[in-house]
Amino acid sequence: MVALLQQFGYDIVRLLVTVVDYAYYILFGAIIASILFSWFPGYPSSTIMQGVYDAVRAVANPILMPIRSRVPMLQLGGFGIDLSPIIAIFGLSIARQLLKIIIEQFIGPITG
Repeated sequence: MVALLQQFGYDIVRLLVTVVDYAYYILFGAIIASILFSWFPGYPSSTIMQGVYDAVRAVANPILMPIRSRVPMLQLGGFGIDLSPIIAIFGLSIARQLLKIIIEQFIGPITG
C-alpha cells in the first residue's frame, strides 16, 4: 500500500500529518461548538439544528465526559465554570504535537 501511494507521488508522512491535523481541527471545532450550545440550554426546535446539536454532542461528549467526572466545576459566586473543555483542548493539542513528532521521526525514516 505504501509503495503504491509513493508510486503515485504521495508523501506518506505529509499524508499522515494532514490526517492528524484534520482530526484535531474537527475535535477542536466540536468542543467549541459544544461550549456554544451549552450557553443555550433549550434543545433546538429546528430539525437541522437538532442534527447539528446531536452530531456535536456525539463527537464532544466522549472526550469531555471522562474529564467532567474527575474535575469538579469551579464555583465562582452563584455560578460554576466547567474546566473540562479547556483541559480537553490542551490535551488534544499535546496529543497532536506528539503524534506529529512520532510520524516525522519514526515513520518518516521507514517510508523514505
